[in-house]
Amino acid sequence: MKRRLAVLTCLLAALGLWLYFSVLPYCRNVAALDENPDGFVDSMIFMFVKSRTTWLNGTIGTLQVSVLGTIIGFLLSIPLVFQRVNVPGRRDTCSLRFLKNAGCGLARLYIAVIRGTPMMVQACIVYYTGFAVARALMRGASLTEVNQAWSFFAAGLITVSMNSAAYLAEVLRGGINSLDRGQMEACESLGFTRWQAMTKVIFPQAVRNSLPSIGNELVNNIKGTSVLTAIGFVELMFATGTVAGFYYKYLAAYCIAAIIYLILTLSLTGLLNFTMKKIGVSAE
Repeated sequence: MKRRLAVLTCLLAALGLWLYFSVLPYCRNVAALDENPDGFVDSMIFMFVKSRTTWLNGTIGTLQVSVLGTIIGFLLSIPLVFQRVNVPGRRDTCSLRFLKNAGCGLARLYIAVIRGTPMMVQACIVYYTGFAVARALMRGASLTEVNQAWSFFAAGLITVSMNSAAYLAEVLRGGINSLDRGQMEACESLGFTRWQAMTKVIFPQAVRNSLPSIGNELVNNIKGTSVLTAIGFVELMFATGTVAGFYYKYLAAYCIAAIIYLILTLSLTGLLNFTMKKIGVSAE
């Protein structure tokens, strides 16, 4: 083990020296050019350095919407999954059975609609619906004032949150159904109500077992937020289109975007796997 660690350290040190003394000076020379060079790799380096602020803003926008959307989506999925698994019991009154069946039906309808439609379409519906409502409430306001009240970020965040809530609700429901049904019976024999059994025993185990899938949803959202460029939200794909349209080098620009997406997803996947390993959850 120590030998492997020493070899890995030497390889990383050699790679760092090569990047510092060879690659970095070459990139500086390319970036110092007055015009975009014709070489494919040189053009990628030139556009990345010259438009680094645009790429950075797009990357930040992607991370903000994907991370916040996944967190909010998880919080929204909790009442959804409780509605899905809250089946009527024998001791329930007729009115309570009706309410439980209605709640379960609405939750199933919401999940079916969200999972059955593309997120790009959802983003357009959310944005233009919110824009129409804001414009109706702000009569006489200019389009700029309406856009300030109803921002692209708000529409994108709502879209990602709604989408994540539907998928995570099914993930958590699968985690609950994978548990032994005898646990619920044991809780009832100990005097727990169904609500106490779900919140204190069943649901925490379901969340723990579903952590790998929740992490995958976050990674998928990083890639999925690329559809938000349809409404004009400044994320990585919007930044890519801006740079590509300025330099007229579309293939090189989209290859840069692919590399950035790959770095984000691999880094986040490694961080999630490390975290789950520390808390004793299998990432497979």
